[in-house]
Amino acid sequence: MLLRDGVSIAFYLGHSHHDITQRIEHTLRVFRHAIAPASLDWYCDYEGDFHELGSAGREFLEQEFNSSQFAHVHLADHVNNGVGDYKFIYNGQWRENPNDPCASRLLSTVTFWLPTEFLESQGPAVVRELALKLSADLPYTSGHAGLAFNGQLSLLGVDDLVHRERLRHPGMDVPDESASLHLGNRIRGVHWMNFLGPPVLEELGGVEALREKLKSPGTTVQPLAEGRAVITLGTEPDAGDTTRSPVLPAYRELARVLEPRLYFQGDSRPWRDTEEQRRWERRFLD
Repeated sequence: MLLRDGVSIAFYLGHSHHDITQRIEHTLRVFRHAIAPASLDWYCDYEGDFHELGSAGREFLEQEFNSSQFAHVHLADHVNNGVGDYKFIYNGQWRENPNDPCASRLLSTVTFWLPTEFLESQGPAVVRELALKLSADLPYTSGHAGLAFNGQLSLLGVDDLVHRERLRHPGMDVPDESASLHLGNRIRGVHWMNFLGPPVLEELGGVEALREKLKSPGTTVQPLAEGRAVITLGTEPDAGDTTRSPVLPAYRELARVLEPRLYFQGDSRPWRDTEEQRRWERRFLD
């Protein structure tokens, strides 16, 4: 299996790896507890190969988490079918790197993957609570949770399938881990749950201003600790379907409110900008 649907929970942090190591390890423990009896028994090395998490794997993880500069940790529950059901992916940046003039703009990122079977068996309320628990100890700039394509997206056949399906189901995210290299204080699209950190939330006018602008039934704006908030679009995530009408009106409403702070690939990576990509990124605006 090279492609499947899943639930992605992702956070973007304007901090270097060495400043957030303990917080990231804490969220990993929270995630492991939540998915039990499933476990993250495989890790990915720097060559992109997966190995069972034995003594060598635990030593590898310890080295990554204790690194004073960069860190990359990729854990999965299995690799037998090409795509793991549960995954933990962390990329810790070194924002003080003297050899990179753009280092201070890089974001560290952490992503948690769940299979849709978890959503169906446990219910969306459990997934929402898990996302809130994972966010609680993270000093994020922004974050999101919702349905997404989980797979080996770089493969040609898989890539073609995703491009076709994403236009029909606009509520499905297409992961792009490299976006964190250019994201800054902008927001990467509209999702079921939309986490806003202090810089972004302040620029949007705060919780009360957002509540005044977001009137769709089921949309909630919840203040969180340390000047943060989460906007949730309904009681459960929705993939949407362009063959039916209306198509995710609450997502469209939020996109219009967030438009000044939304991230578009062409703004920072014009060499990758295409008409198809622009159509995708503006799917809730045009």
